[in-house]
Amino acid sequence: MSIKSKLQKLSFRTGVIVLMMCVPFYILSFVQVFFPVSTAVKGVLFTVFFGLAKSFQYGGIAILGAEGYKRVKGYFRRKKQVEGVPFNADGNVGRRYCPDLFSNPDILSGIRLVIFDFDGTLGDSQKLITDTMLATIEQLNLPKRSREECVRTIGLPLKEGFSSIIPMNDEQAEECAKVYSDIFNVKNVPGAVTPFPGVIETLKRLAAQGVAMSIASSRNHHSLAMLVKDLGLSEYITYLIGADDVVNKKPAAEAVLTTLSYFNVEAHEVLVVGDAEYDILMGRNAGTHTCGVTYGNGSRESLEAAKAEWIVC
Repeated sequence: MSIKSKLQKLSFRTGVIVLMMCVPFYILSFVQVFFPVSTAVKGVLFTVFFGLAKSFQYGGIAILGAEGYKRVKGYFRRKKQVEGVPFNADGNVGRRYCPDLFSNPDILSGIRLVIFDFDGTLGDSQKLITDTMLATIEQLNLPKRSREECVRTIGLPLKEGFSSIIPMNDEQAEECAKVYSDIFNVKNVPGAVTPFPGVIETLKRLAAQGVAMSIASSRNHHSLAMLVKDLGLSEYITYLIGADDVVNKKPAAEAVLTTLSYFNVEAHEVLVVGDAEYDILMGRNAGTHTCGVTYGNGSRESLEAAKAEWIVC
């Protein structure tokens, strides 16, 4: 087995560490000219430091392979492309887009309307939702479920969410939905749901580009409208569809098709953005472009399984 083959068996993380080790040696190879030593010694130091830098550089590339090296370059490219990138006094990036629809210009190419999911895409409501589900289960003396199991139901209408993790008939599911709503109204105090970092910046930039925006959510219209108003999103998002506005809920296409009709746009001019497979399938069923986000309640694997056209942070 060749040395190159042995190196490529090492992990991606090892490759990154070895590659980054070239940086201090490149710096030392030039900084050594300021050392208080003879010219001959400086020449030796340059040869040694520069040689080590090259060894770490090519060793790291060998470990990473072509695909791994592209991943590293892509990481730094994405960091550079964070819009504006002014840094604050505390060292943090001054502007962040979430969801990041701008680093790849192809995502918004030809798009006139973006339809967002709400929970897990625009609003960080996971704790509120799971706390309310767990309290509902406890109040109705239903079999206990974990918070993780509750998270996996986010994106489904309430009845379907409860019945997907606890066997029950339609009447019991209705009762769960009612009790959930009662508890939710108590727990939903100001600040319980917040926009994800960068959401407002994303909406502002889309508006500046003349892109219309709407929401298609699995929560009821009244709750959705109140949250959109409280979070300061209503300035940018002018049309809402809740679960009670449609007969056929996610992942059916009805909410998207209704929105297309309202804005008088074609499916190929629309991008559906969400964190769950139900959002992606809803968009695909309507024939629109789709983009999954990985910071919400779903997983990259589920978004890939649903065949999201784009997946962003």
